[in-house]
Amino acid sequence: MSRIATDELRDGIALHWNWLEGEPDPCVVVSERMEFVYANAPARALVPPEWFGKHCFELLPVVDQTCAFHCPKITSVTEATEVIYCEETICSHGPDCEVFGVGLIPLGIGREDRGRAVMMMRGKSVITPGLDFEARLVRDAEAMRDRIVARGA
Repeated sequence: MSRIATDELRDGIALHWNWLEGEPDPCVVVSERMEFVYANAPARALVPPEWFGKHCFELLPVVDQTCAFHCPKITSVTEATEVIYCEETICSHGPDCEVFGVGLIPLGIGREDRGRAVMMMRGKSVITPGLDFEARLVRDAEAMRDRIVARGA
């Protein structure tokens, strides 16, 4: 893809998803191949500056470098209809790693903006993870899904 086409695609996606800037949690819109197509400010703080179009496994340092072959998020992006929960370990600032709960919100197929899912992430160290951490994150991700539908996004 030419640089101009990439810039136009990126600008169009940014206009479509910029309302996610109001979200306190890191939120990333990914393609069916788990490429980052939009990241809000909290998510951009976790990844290198050149994130657009890169696969999640290229940007989110993980312990298991083979995640591309068995990650439940990849399957969920193409097959799920409901929000799913998983966890992601991110080591963005030196040796210190943080575990994030992820609510993966599938968006369905046939979208013009290449977005197939939104990953809503919440650091487990930021919020005291109680017994209902996972359930709360899934509920919040479901509420975001409802906002996405209401916006026609």
